[in-house]
Amino acid sequence: MWLATLLAVAGLLGVAVITQFTGYRLGGTITVPVLAVYTLKNVLMLPVFVLSTSAAYIGLWYFRQRTLIYGRDQFIVALVIGTSVPLVTLLGLIQVGFDADLIVFIGSILPGIAAYNYHSIKPEFRRNDLLATIGLFTALFAIGWGLVTPGVAARLGTVTPPVLFADTADVAVFKNAVADNPTETVVISRGIVAGLFVLGLLLSERIRRRFGVRVGVITAVLLAVYALTNVWLIAMYFVLVFLSFGFIQAVNYATLRYGRVLLGTTIAFAVFVAVPLTLSLPIRRGLSAFFISFLGGFTAYNAHVTGPFERRLVLPLQAVVFVPALLIARLFTAPEPTGAPQELTLPVILTGVLVVLVGLWIGRWYAVDRPDETEVLSASVLSGDDS
Repeated sequence: MWLATLLAVAGLLGVAVITQFTGYRLGGTITVPVLAVYTLKNVLMLPVFVLSTSAAYIGLWYFRQRTLIYGRDQFIVALVIGTSVPLVTLLGLIQVGFDADLIVFIGSILPGIAAYNYHSIKPEFRRNDLLATIGLFTALFAIGWGLVTPGVAARLGTVTPPVLFADTADVAVFKNAVADNPTETVVISRGIVAGLFVLGLLLSERIRRRFGVRVGVITAVLLAVYALTNVWLIAMYFVLVFLSFGFIQAVNYATLRYGRVLLGTTIAFAVFVAVPLTLSLPIRRGLSAFFISFLGGFTAYNAHVTGPFERRLVLPLQAVVFVPALLIARLFTAPEPTGAPQELTLPVILTGVLVVLVGLWIGRWYAVDRPDETEVLSASVLSGDDS
C-alpha cells in the first residue's frame, strides 16, 4: 500500500502543480495517478483505457455536434460512454476466464473523466495537455516499476498491506517481487458491481438535480461494496472525510487555492493519512483502503464546494444511495466475517428503509425548492407569449 500511496500522492500533487502553472487538465485530477497504479496492477487495462477514452471523446464530440447538451450533461454522456466500453469488455473477458480485480471496475470511470476534460480545454492546448499527461504517467509508472523488486518486496513488501507487491499485481509477478501475504478474496460478483454502478449513477444524479448536492457519482456504491468486506473501512471513510474537510477549509483559507488544485491537494492528504489509519485499524485490504481514501477526499471537497446551509445534506443523501446499494449487494453475496450486514433479516431491511426515509426527509426539510422551469419560461419576456 505504501508504494501505491507514494505514486498517488506524487501524481496528485504533480497534477495540482502543473494545473496551477499551466492550466492543463491532464485528463482530470485523479486520472493519471490512478491509471499509473491501475496499470502496474493489471497491464492490460492501459489499452482498455486508451480505447475507452477514444470512444468517449468521439461520442461526446458527436453529441455536442448533434444536440444542445452542455455542462454537467456533457460529463454524464462522456462518463456513460467511457464506462460502457471497459465494463462490457471486462465482463466479456470474465466469461472466458479472465479474472478482473475490483480496481478494474473502479478504473472504468477514468475514460469518461479524461474525455470530458480534453473536450473542456481549447483545441490549441490539447496537444500539450496530452503530452504533459503522457509525461507524468510515464514518470509515475517508471518509479513504480523501479521500486517493485525482489529486494524491496522482502524488506518492505509487508510493512503495509501489499497492493503492488501482491500476487494479483502484474508488475510483482513479472519481476518476481511478490510479498508473502494472503491474497484478497473476491467478495461480490463483478456483474453485480457493474449493475450497482449504474444504479449509483442514476440515484446520485437524481439527488443532484433535486437537491443541488454532490454525493459522488459512485461513492456510495463503492462504500456499500466495501461494507461487505470490512465495516472498519466505512469507519475509516468517516474519519477521512472529517479530517480532509478540516484540511481543505484550512488550505483554502490560508492560500485561496480552489478548483482542481484544491481537490488534488485534498485527495493527496486523504491518501497519505489513510496509511497510518490502515495500520491502526483491523484492515487487511490495502487496495480497498487506498480507494476509500480517494472517496474520503472527494466527499470532503464536495462538502467544501456546497453552500454552508446545504452542506449538512451531503452525508444523509449519500445514505439514500448507500443503503439500497448495500441491501442489493447483500442479497446476491455473502459478506466476509468483518463485513456487514451478516444477515439480511426483516429488521435490517426495515432499518434500511427508515434510514432512506430519514435521509430524504432531511433533504426536503433543508433544501430550497427550485422554481419550476416551465413557469419561469411562461413568465419570461423570452417565452413569446403575447398575452
